[in-house]
Amino acid sequence: MILFFQSLDLASIILRLAIGSAFMIHGYPKLKQNEQGKGWMKSMGLPTALIPFAGVVEFFGGLGLILGILTPVIASLSALWMLSTTWLSVTKIKKKYAGGLEVDITLLLAALALTFLGGGTFSIDHLIGL
Repeated sequence: MILFFQSLDLASIILRLAIGSAFMIHGYPKLKQNEQGKGWMKSMGLPTALIPFAGVVEFFGGLGLILGILTPVIASLSALWMLSTTWLSVTKIKKKYAGGLEVDITLLLAALALTFLGGGTFSIDHLIGL
């Protein structure tokens, strides 16, 4: 039975590292706000003010997941974020599953799983008793 709980903790940290690093990698360039990103947002009919917001959400949300801070909350917000980006990709960009949406949907489902799994033993949540 102890092996079962250890495997949940291991699954949690693996998911946290995978999702958190993906969000940080995608969020960092948005924090720099280059002209190419602004042009792309305008071409999609979206406000360019969303770029820094997306950068903060993705970068610092990813960092929170890696560290395991408020994991269920950040993971559920990350899942909602990925749901919104998936909707944007389908409606505005017209992406198909293969060649575009598979990453969004995989991150959505992994964040949803982490919402229910929690931060595990190897998290700040565990250290502070949440």
